[in-house]
Amino acid sequence: MGETMGEAMGEQGSRRTGSRRGVARAGLGLAVGVGAALLLAACGGGEAGDDAAKKGSSAKPSATAPSEGGKQDARLATRTTELGKVLTDGRGHTLYTFDKDTAKSSACTGKCATLWPPVTGTPQGGAGLPEDTGTLQRPDGATQATYDGHALYRFAKDTAPGKTAGDGVKGVWHAVVITPASGN
Repeated sequence: MGETMGEAMGEQGSRRTGSRRGVARAGLGLAVGVGAALLLAACGGGEAGDDAAKKGSSAKPSATAPSEGGKQDARLATRTTELGKVLTDGRGHTLYTFDKDTAKSSACTGKCATLWPPVTGTPQGGAGLPEDTGTLQRPDGATQATYDGHALYRFAKDTAPGKTAGDGVKGVWHAVVITPASGN
C-alpha cells in the first residue's frame, strides 16, 4: 500500500506541475497574441495576415527589414507584379504609400515603422524610373525617399521581391503602381 500511495502522490504531483505549466504556457501565448495585435493595430495592419495569405505571402516578417532609423536601400527600380509595374527598392521589394502621411511629414513611426520600414536616403534610380522622386525629413531626423509627394515604405511581410501583400491593408496602405496590369 505504501508504494501505491507513493505512486499516487507522485502522479498527483506530476499532474499539478503539468497543470501549472499549462497555465503558464496559456498565459505566455495570450501575452504574445496581445502584443502582436497591438503592433498591427499601431499602424493600420490589423488584417495584414489575412491580406498576406490571400496574396501568397509568408506571414513572417523579413529578417532583412531594418528598423526605423536603420539604413534602407534608397535605390529605386520597377518590377512587374500581379498589380502591374510597381515601384521597388533596389532589391525588388514593392514600395508603398500611407494615406495618413502628408506631403511634408511621415505619420508612420515607432512600431508602425517596424512593420512598414521607411525607405531612407535620397532616391536614386536608373533608366525608365519615374522622375517624380524627392525626400522629406522624418520625425526622427532621417531623410525619407518620396515619390509623387508621398513617403515610401516597404512591408515587412513581403518576404521576397515582387510580393504585394501590403497593398490595400486597412484601406490606407497602397503599392506604388506605375502602370496597372491589364484588367486592373
